[in-house]
Amino acid sequence: MTISNTFSTALQAFQELRPEIEEQKKKAFHESSLITMPPSITVQELIAQNPSLPEDTLMLGMANDGLPVLLNLYEPAPTPLLVMGDAGSGKTCLMRTLACATDLIQDPSDIQFGVVSNNPDEWQAVDVSPGSVGVWPANHPSAGQFIQRVVDWARQPLHGRQVMILFLDDLSSLIHTSYEVQENIKWLLLNGSKNQVWIVASLNGMCAIRMRVWLDLFNTHIFGYIHQPSVARALTADSFSDFESLVPGLEFDIKQQGGWLRFWLPALKTC
Repeated sequence: MTISNTFSTALQAFQELRPEIEEQKKKAFHESSLITMPPSITVQELIAQNPSLPEDTLMLGMANDGLPVLLNLYEPAPTPLLVMGDAGSGKTCLMRTLACATDLIQDPSDIQFGVVSNNPDEWQAVDVSPGSVGVWPANHPSAGQFIQRVVDWARQPLHGRQVMILFLDDLSSLIHTSYEVQENIKWLLLNGSKNQVWIVASLNGMCAIRMRVWLDLFNTHIFGYIHQPSVARALTADSFSDFESLVPGLEFDIKQQGGWLRFWLPALKTC
């Protein structure tokens, strides 16, 4: 048998076995996903399993190494926070998790939060929280009035231990409502953290590309699932970003010194 005949025979055998090989690859990938998938556990259970957590911290999730991802309410460096990802990546769920976690710190009366959202119905269950001051539709004038009140509060001296968290669910819809709203949001992004106002906002990945001037106003970027690597690279300028491998609604990446930290979101009844 000639070399060419040998190659043709081998190629024919591969083509016959190809469906079986592909099926085995899919099965192996599925099994590995099941093994690495984090367990379904609530934030309350996570906190109970970690009784020595520092005071005045909110638990955002658990890293793949088993350590909690915490946000210190009185450390302004991480804020403002921007959550980016595709539709369905879990941006709103992450913010609701953070809102619900405010009830679980040692003295929840120190924290209040308000929400401005394009979809206020998604926040109804969170609005019953003792720390909630309300949920406002982004396209209603009352949303701009509430943001103005947050600015006025931030400008007052001596807040003690009181912290205000402002959730902006879909930043792109808000900055186009009026010039006054846009300027107030910009002022809060630049000055809120030193006045004990946390801004936590969300953006669709494609929208974020068109709003680069706003991205630089956020100290921390958190990424959910983004299926297009070109979008991820445009947002991070990092060829090692791998947001297409994140589980939508469950896993997120955050940039830290030396690489990316992947963490998963605890379960909440409101999500």
